[in-house]
Amino acid sequence: MSTAEYDIRRATAADLDGIRTLLDTCGLPASDLTAQSLDGFYVAVRDAKIVGVAGLEPAGDAALLRSVAVQPGLRASGLGTRLSNASIALAQARSLGALYLIPNDEVAQLFFARRGFTRIERNDVPEAIRALPEFTHLCPQTHPCWWKPLNSDCA
Repeated sequence: MSTAEYDIRRATAADLDGIRTLLDTCGLPASDLTAQSLDGFYVAVRDAKIVGVAGLEPAGDAALLRSVAVQPGLRASGLGTRLSNASIALAQARSLGALYLIPNDEVAQLFFARRGFTRIERNDVPEAIRALPEFTHLCPQTHPCWWKPLNSDCA
């Protein structure tokens, strides 16, 4: 299925309920999301329904890439790649030094490895990122951490 059928755009406050519904369907945390926290989020929309999401949660000079989800029946359609690429481009436009994430399963780890992310020890993640809810209590401490430097200063 072509991703041309989907509109990928910046999220708005009106998208909050749809984003939460999709994240819940995909088993990803959403309890900490507010309309204000959607500033760094993108959504994929089809027929006025949110079918994909990805977001940046900035902390210091880096950000957590979080909530990357695609409606189960639409996975492997390219939407996850387009949403992730949009988020990475936004992070670069905002001059962030690196992105961090906590993939929830092996499929997610492979997906992000193909996009240049590598595993990092939790203790090596900057304190500002480790203080975010996904690190402190929303994601299991046993899940691995991954990162992608966005400039040579972070490599």
